[in-house]
Amino acid sequence: MTTLNSLRQDLLQKRLDLHKDLEIRDALEKSLIKYLDQFDQGCLAIYWPINSEFDPRPLALNWARQHPTKKLALPIVKINQPLIFEEWQDGDKLEKGPQGIPQPILRTNSSEGIQPNIILLPCLGWSSQNGHFWRLGYGGGYYDRTLESYRTNGLAVKAVGVAYGALEVKEDAWRPQSHDQALDELICA
Repeated sequence: MTTLNSLRQDLLQKRLDLHKDLEIRDALEKSLIKYLDQFDQGCLAIYWPINSEFDPRPLALNWARQHPTKKLALPIVKINQPLIFEEWQDGDKLEKGPQGIPQPILRTNSSEGIQPNIILLPCLGWSSQNGHFWRLGYGGGYYDRTLESYRTNGLAVKAVGVAYGALEVKEDAWRPQSHDQALDELICA
């Protein structure tokens, strides 16, 4: 029986190999561009890529430059709490978060950050079960806590996973647990 940690390690190695394939990365880029082209305004939360995650920053920056009503945000991590999102523009000063990932500095006049309309979530793996897409991440639960908080408080936000199609995890290898939050959409190639 595969443990969750060994499954994550296998997925991490597989994603590293997939990430080296320029054709697959190009296909994922085109899918993400097509998705973002549907939105003329709003706040898009992205992530700072680590460990061979697909890098959405160049596409997102280009999307935001197209109209002044488009904004980008990056997450701010506070240990064992939902993520806070703060507006981000290329060139903004960043600081290292608890896991060493660059994050924006929370502005003093917005202690709760900003609420995105769409959150792009990096996927270590993904699964389609019970009529929903599910994200398998590193196990910290930050995105799950964040989505649960938004949904519990009736705040409208779309959770959109970004993944390589070959990282699909079948139901016999992993099942969502009670704390896992379903994705609204999945973009993959």
